[in-house]
Amino acid sequence: MISDDDALRIAQKIEDANNLDIKKTIEKAATAGYLGEEHFYCTVIEDGGMTHTVPEILGNLYKSQPLDNLYFDIISKALDHDGIYISLGYCASNLFIPDDECSEIIEYDDYDLDDDELEYLVEYALITAESVKKFRVYAEEGIAAHNKTDDVGLMVNIIDGDYKAYFALRSTDQCMSSFRVLPLGINYQKEHPLSLKNPINKILIEMIDETIVLNLSSL
Repeated sequence: MISDDDALRIAQKIEDANNLDIKKTIEKAATAGYLGEEHFYCTVIEDGGMTHTVPEILGNLYKSQPLDNLYFDIISKALDHDGIYISLGYCASNLFIPDDECSEIIEYDDYDLDDDELEYLVEYALITAESVKKFRVYAEEGIAAHNKTDDVGLMVNIIDGDYKAYFALRSTDQCMSSFRVLPLGINYQKEHPLSLKNPINKILIEMIDETIVLNLSSL
């Protein structure tokens, strides 16, 4: 697992997003399959942090919208306003994935707890378009994971002519038409679900760093 310093370094590198190929990153993310419809991988952010899918903006909430010129035209325009959110990673508890299908299995033990204090082992599958990893931790260690309706990715917009990107969590209830984007932060304790120091987030940050497409022409 990467260190706290490495997680912060990646976050700072991502922040200067002028070399981020947004179109190809979205297209790559859509191959992961864990969110279903392709258009769902990138949503438009409105004031207040709520997000909307492109079909929703077009008035076709229940219809699929292909990743075509119209789709990316809307995404491009949104970058000049409140920005976009690209989903790039997902955390699911107790999802059965065979060990031999994982690129890495990480067992976390960072507390001075006796064996008789550890009772409930939780296994998380961490998924991106690039790889699948497993993370095992005892619930007694207090590490907060994400809900089944949460995913992790990048919020991106244009500020003073430059692309800026930040790691964020997109969270919702069972209503799939409204999501709130919540930026990850360095000032949270590592047990917090929005902390850059949270071990689950650190793994996803490293996986997302390998998933994004750089150095190609962007929108």
